[in-house]
Amino acid sequence: MDMKLTDEQSQLQDGARRFMDEECSMDFVREIEKGDLGFSRDMWRQMAELGWLGLDLPEDHGGLELGILDLTILLRELGRHICPTPFIPTAVIAGTAIANAGTDAQRKKYIPLIIDGEMIVAFAYQEFSRFFDPGAIKFDARPDADDYVLNGTKMFVEYAAAADRLLVVARTSGSVGDQTGLTLFLVDAKTDGIKVIHTPTMARDHHYEISFSDVRVPGEDVLGRVDDAWTDLEPVLQRAALAFAAFTNGAAFELHEQATAFAKQRVQFGRPIGQIQSIQGYLAQLIMEILGSDTLTMFTAYNMDRGRPVRGYVAKAKAFSAETVSRTMDIGSQIFGGMGYMEEVDSTLYLRRGKQYELMLGGTDYWYDVVAEEMIDVDEPVQLT
Repeated sequence: MDMKLTDEQSQLQDGARRFMDEECSMDFVREIEKGDLGFSRDMWRQMAELGWLGLDLPEDHGGLELGILDLTILLRELGRHICPTPFIPTAVIAGTAIANAGTDAQRKKYIPLIIDGEMIVAFAYQEFSRFFDPGAIKFDARPDADDYVLNGTKMFVEYAAAADRLLVVARTSGSVGDQTGLTLFLVDAKTDGIKVIHTPTMARDHHYEISFSDVRVPGEDVLGRVDDAWTDLEPVLQRAALAFAAFTNGAAFELHEQATAFAKQRVQFGRPIGQIQSIQGYLAQLIMEILGSDTLTMFTAYNMDRGRPVRGYVAKAKAFSAETVSRTMDIGSQIFGGMGYMEEVDSTLYLRRGKQYELMLGGTDYWYDVVAEEMIDVDEPVQLT
């Protein structure tokens, strides 16, 4: 793999970094935390104008149809500023799911809305169980004439209060524990019977519990194959996990840079604390882990763009980045000393998100299981070069 970015990728990275530096200060992030939506509609509109929301969506529906590698380059820059945006649930998960599994009518209707920033989609997948695999889905959908009736509760749904549509994973047949029997629905978020409750988190981002009580959904809102959603959804989640790994790598890079700068400037006992061996050891260990995680993420994205089987590599990248960002936020904040835990200091924003980032889109237990499956349960494990 050639690690050098193309001219176009360098322009994307530089442009994204400039935009984030200008538009997404830490004061901006703090203000968004206090708001009701969890993101800025004005920033969302600007992202649409820049073409970011359609970066890897089909060109015949208005997208740029670039690769996942380009997407990870962009998400890494957003991660540096822990940018609060429904980019991954809307543009990556919903956009890719519609592009891959939707009917022609659904593609023509919804993909341009996503690209133009006119539709927010929240991904309603997880439930009360801590398990991320599809066998944990209990949420019920039963056919009734040409419609479906949905009942159940979804947890940890980001940006649900602002959503126009909900991408819901429901069980239409089989029983809990089965990977089959699931169906995807693209539900109008304003449908009668849907109740959205804000779920406060330590990270102070915007997660919600959504309950469905006899919610009637027309059959035309089924996305993909009935009873076989996991076949359509797993590749989408692999793409989203890789994009989120890039986002968390960016956050880790940024806090490491802040902690390093502080260690050079902070004088204690007559010398900068960066001259203390233990501080040097922390910073050196962290940057090796961050660079390793970032390299694995980009390597996996490069191979995904070439259509190679990367399920195991996605799992490695997601698990590695999750542990790396959590560890970086923890130790990085310690380098700032007591002030690293004060609300006024930027490191606190990163610290609050570190553990949550580790758990989002499946915790490390889930992705370790996928790594093990690819090593042990596959006759010839994939080896990429």
